[in-house]
Amino acid sequence: MGDVKKRRNKRRQYNVKDVDEIEIIDDIEEIEVLTDEGNVSENKKKNKLQKGEKLFLIINIFIILSLIIYYGYRTVYYYKREHKKEDKITLKEKITNISNITYKDDGLYEKDNYFYYKGKNVNNYVYYSGRMFRIISIDDNIKVIEDNVSSNLVYGLNKKYDESIIYKWLNNYLKTYKDYDMYLTENNWCNNSVDINNYSCNDDLNSFIGLISTEEYIKAGGVSSYLNNNEYFWTINFDDNSPYFVNNSGNINNYIKDDNNYFSYGIRPVITIRGNVEYLSGDGSKENPYLIDNSNAALLNDSSVGNYVKYNDYLFRIIDIKENDVTLILNDSIDVEKKYKDSINYLNNEFIKKFNKDDLVKQELITNIYNYSNNYDYEKEIKKEDLYITIPKIGDLFINNSNNYWLSTISDEKINTHYIIDENNMYFGDLEDKLYKIRPIIKLKGDIIIKEGNGMIDTPLIIG
Repeated sequence: MGDVKKRRNKRRQYNVKDVDEIEIIDDIEEIEVLTDEGNVSENKKKNKLQKGEKLFLIINIFIILSLIIYYGYRTVYYYKREHKKEDKITLKEKITNISNITYKDDGLYEKDNYFYYKGKNVNNYVYYSGRMFRIISIDDNIKVIEDNVSSNLVYGLNKKYDESIIYKWLNNYLKTYKDYDMYLTENNWCNNSVDINNYSCNDDLNSFIGLISTEEYIKAGGVSSYLNNNEYFWTINFDDNSPYFVNNSGNINNYIKDDNNYFSYGIRPVITIRGNVEYLSGDGSKENPYLIDNSNAALLNDSSVGNYVKYNDYLFRIIDIKENDVTLILNDSIDVEKKYKDSINYLNNEFIKKFNKDDLVKQELITNIYNYSNNYDYEKEIKKEDLYITIPKIGDLFINNSNNYWLSTISDEKINTHYIIDENNMYFGDLEDKLYKIRPIIKLKGDIIIKEGNGMIDTPLIIG
């Protein structure tokens, strides 16, 4: 009965008349059903394949990323390992490395964690604040002495160091060291009478700056040591008669005057560098000294006192730095001999043409007096004159690098004689109408750009 109804319905649906046509339709529907079931099955297969492909792709991507991360990490790790930067070390650690210590001949000696240099050929150079130093000794900190004298003065009419002219001069000079309160520390200095053959002294004077002791000079090897630089220079010590100095042969002496004429000897400052100051570079040789401060100045007034400056083919050295200007002294005298007054005129009328006047700043030519009558008070001024180019006076820095040139300092006011420096860096007075060389001082604007150089004598700051 049910099949009959289905057939009648199909007749109406497909508009057919006989049973055979209905059977054909049934066969077609059956085929369609089978086809639909096949399509569904095929689609299921395709979906399964697509899901499998996606999973396979995800797994591959994960594996590739894992390999990139793993090998990338190893590459960075081994690169850092091969290019590992040295840990920061202090200057004290660098100097007192066990490989630097010797037990004979010239070099660094150690006793009970106290280190000192002995002998002539030692690599104990330190470059700081535009000046070259030699290391004397190391305990918690590092004691150093300037390699050359910085100026020449009479010790003073009093024997005690803290009452001397040198003591006063040094404490003004201290301010020329760059950031000295960051790099330096106070030390105890001898201020009592001593016997250099049986040295004993209570170090009772605290200061950032001083002079070498006779004991230190002898311990380093004396005449046969790096401290003997063929210059006259004061020590900090004195006996019952007068202060001690080292002469140009390297011997200790205390012959400081002839009648009422006192002799001027070199000032060779000694300072104490903090032991924890960071070591930057260098091996302690003269060509490659230990460095503790950066000297990458962009402008002239960012540099240091003591730096060498190349300006218009002339080599100068900085002797003073202010915010707006910098004062420089020619490293040597110019190859011209003039009478005193003619030398001043020559500098400001002829020599000045070698420079760009827009770079120059006017300064004072100070005439001071220096003799026994005024207790060798080098700061006593008797005359000033505004000029573009001047000459040195007693008390100035680095005036001993050259000789036989005029100073503006008067030795005798009555007969108007001026000082000259001889071959031994000793002062003598002569009349103004004699012929001597000239050593110019110029003052430049502080914002002049530095093109290159680090300020050492072989690599000066290049300007102009």
